[in-house]
Amino acid sequence: MQLTWPRRNFTPSTKFPELRFLLDMGIAQSVSVWLRSLGHDAIHLNDEGLFKLADNFILEKAIEEDRIIVTTDMDFGQLLSLNEALSASVIQFRTSTFTPIDIGTKLELFFEKFPIQPNEKKFILTFEDNRLRYRKLPFK
Repeated sequence: MQLTWPRRNFTPSTKFPELRFLLDMGIAQSVSVWLRSLGHDAIHLNDEGLFKLADNFILEKAIEEDRIIVTTDMDFGQLLSLNEALSASVIQFRTSTFTPIDIGTKLELFFEKFPIQPNEKKFILTFEDNRLRYRKLPFK
C-alpha cells in the first residue's frame, strides 16, 4: 500500500540514521510499511503474531532488540519510571485520532526536530493534539 502524507512528500535527509521501531497494536501496520520505505527497521507486533503481548513483554522485546516503541498506550512511561534499570525509548500518541496519516505526520515532525543517533540516551516523546513533550530517561 502506498501512503501519501498530507503535508508534503517527506524525504528524510541523509543525516538521519536507520532507526529500529516496534509498533504496538494501536498503530496501523501501514505505518511500519512507511517507516521501512524510509530505510528504517520497523516491525509491527501483528507481523510476529504478538497481538496479545502484555506491555511488560513488549518493553522487554524493545530493550532486547534496541527498538523504539511506537504506541497509543500510556503505560510505558509508568513502567519505565517505576524501574530505572529498564532503558527503552518510547514515542506515544495521546491524540484524538490515530489514522496512519496523523501518525505519519507526527513522526515526520519527530524526524525533523529530534534527529537522534543510535545509542543516544533513551527518551519518551509524547504527541498530543496541539503539543509534544520530550523527556530523556531516566526521569529526574
